[in-house]
Amino acid sequence: MIKQIRKKQVGLKLLLLGVLFGTSGCQYFYDGRNETLLLVSASEWSELHEYKKQQRIGQIEAARPVAVEGAELISFSNMSDAYLAGCRSLGVVEVHHQGSYDEAMILMRNQAVDLEASVIVPLDLYQNTIETGEAGPEMTFAKGRMLRCPEKSGEEEV
Repeated sequence: MIKQIRKKQVGLKLLLLGVLFGTSGCQYFYDGRNETLLLVSASEWSELHEYKKQQRIGQIEAARPVAVEGAELISFSNMSDAYLAGCRSLGVVEVHHQGSYDEAMILMRNQAVDLEASVIVPLDLYQNTIETGEAGPEMTFAKGRMLRCPEKSGEEEV
């Protein structure tokens, strides 16, 4: 009899603890900030959002890639023609750029100039065109094999 009473008491205590933790545990919130919260109107919030958007567009414009000297001499070719011309591979370069296709090609050509390559063989090109709802550039991915080809002498061109 005493065992049954103790079992009921333990069960009742566990039930009471479960109800206590279940109802009060999720409602306690501690904010450790010392500064006060600032309430703003919807118009002030939209002005701030517009200002941040303009600031981001300005940063994007300032970070546009610029072609280095000699980048316009880098040509694109296919692998068969490049190997027939005696070109040798320097490696594969991947460009992940948050911007237009043309900007990604500028970055690819700049990298080719750094590697002293003369030909790029495109391997993979991708531009994300999914609408995200945000104004701004899309992600462009380009992958290409960098090749260095022998210089053509004046006698071969005749």
